[in-house]
Amino acid sequence: MKFAIVRTIFLAGLILLYGLVFSIQEQKNPDRDLSLDVALPATFHKITAGYLKQLVAEMLFVKVSVFIGGVQPSTPPSRYAEALGNNFEVMTQLYPRFIAPYYFCQAFLPHLSSEAAANANRVFETGIAAYPDDLILRFFHGTNFFLAMNEPLKGAKAFAEAAKLPNAPPLFAHLAALLSAKGGDISAGLLSLKIMLESEEDETVRARYQEEIYIFEQAMAVNQALNAYTNKYGVSPASLDKLVPEFLPQIPVIKDSFILIYDPPTLHLLRPEKRSHAASPRK
Repeated sequence: MKFAIVRTIFLAGLILLYGLVFSIQEQKNPDRDLSLDVALPATFHKITAGYLKQLVAEMLFVKVSVFIGGVQPSTPPSRYAEALGNNFEVMTQLYPRFIAPYYFCQAFLPHLSSEAAANANRVFETGIAAYPDDLILRFFHGTNFFLAMNEPLKGAKAFAEAAKLPNAPPLFAHLAALLSAKGGDISAGLLSLKIMLESEEDETVRARYQEEIYIFEQAMAVNQALNAYTNKYGVSPASLDKLVPEFLPQIPVIKDSFILIYDPPTLHLLRPEKRSHAASPRK
């Protein structure tokens, strides 16, 4: 017990000293162009640091924190995004239960680029393995896929897995359904909504789910018509209008809360405000 207390005080003292050195350097050169070096691989530190892996992780965190606080706003993210992601990845691999780096990672990395967001999600995979029931880490992980990486199906999978946790909010399952439809897997989204409807007791929420289920079923009818057209002619139609009247009497009018996007050969169903600029509605 005494050894543990001494060890904790020793580690805290080293971290404070490390931070003090950085602070003094920053005060001496307030206008200098800060740079962040790529950290050595976690495997190297695990071999060389031994029982001090936690200390090395905390020192890397201090280093990154000082860099983030001193980087000039005009500095192009491309100059430091890779090194920033690398440092977060190494420190969390060394000390997976060090929770602070995950929050800093989400705050400063994913918005830099899609590649940086992918690096952030590798960091969150480490965090989720260490804290499998942490809903916030799960939320960060899922949202990065569709907000920063334009990979809604991966986001849907992440939220579907998170929705299985005992204390997961209904939002996770709902996001899984919406992202499945956005990514073109409308049937998976429809199935999720039906499961949510069965377990929901609030009548107001049930009414909303029933409305969304009806919209998803309309989209599924269009998707089935697309499959029938492709099976008959061997190619996907150039527009949804080609389905009428042979495969559909008319293209269903989807309510304002959703919009159909046909990007041959895939049909997407998404919220208008989340609509991708790259895709255009075709009927």
